[in-house]
Amino acid sequence: MGRIRSMTGFGRAEGDAPGRRITVEVRSLNHRYLEVGLRAPRELLHLDPELRKAVKGTCSRGKVDVFVTIHESSATIAIDPERARQAADALAGLAEVVGDSVRLEHVLSIPEVFQRNETEHLEEVDEALMDIVRAALDRMVREREVEGSVLAQDLLDRIDSLEAIRDNISDLAHLVPEKALSQISDFLEKLDLRGQLDPQRLEAEVALLAQKADVTEELTRLAAHLASLRSTLNEGGAVGRRLDFVVQEVHREINTIGAKAGITEVSSLIVQFKTELEKLREQVQNIE
Repeated sequence: MGRIRSMTGFGRAEGDAPGRRITVEVRSLNHRYLEVGLRAPRELLHLDPELRKAVKGTCSRGKVDVFVTIHESSATIAIDPERARQAADALAGLAEVVGDSVRLEHVLSIPEVFQRNETEHLEEVDEALMDIVRAALDRMVREREVEGSVLAQDLLDRIDSLEAIRDNISDLAHLVPEKALSQISDFLEKLDLRGQLDPQRLEAEVALLAQKADVTEELTRLAAHLASLRSTLNEGGAVGRRLDFVVQEVHREINTIGAKAGITEVSSLIVQFKTELEKLREQVQNIE
């Protein structure tokens, strides 16, 4: 059986870059399409397209959020004395207006007073970051695959149950037109119209109505759809949308059978089938 992935997973990776410690967390949830969210420091905005490309190369569906945190060492940060003086003067002027005083923490709260060490290797930082992102994505994918294998087995078990119920309905299918024919005959007999109707025409119309109650074709298509669900799961890959479509076709066929088959024995099986199908449909929503 091919690999099936769920759409929920989590991956975390850490690594070092010049003067930095980088942490990346990737979280994914169910979503009809692929939606990528990115939360990273402003200095990494230039990597946004590459980060999104990395996610799209890994996932085809799901809401995937990437969180990047950078812890910088003190060696990479220095105070810009001139900007600090300018900030202090500006704050002092404002403090005089409002009748307050300026302290060191006020000046240090202004990002512009800090300057980076010009010897930083920015390209190395970018490369290290992308490696860490890919490692986090790989771990998230492995988690999705583990959960996906559990989901796939559960779905195969439910398909077994649906096929068994379908076979039970098939065993009773011959009773449906017979029951319809009997009901029509009883109805006409109560009306006592035998002498007023052409016997041959009446027989033909009754046979046609009974034929319309036949569910053989629907049962054949239902079996084909269930087989398609099984083969799609065995094929593996990003099959969530295809599974969802086939489940809709299964639902359509069982509804038609339920509408045609008006006998108690079949109706009871229809309820069982729909209950199991709804559980299967809910699980399919979790598959990539």
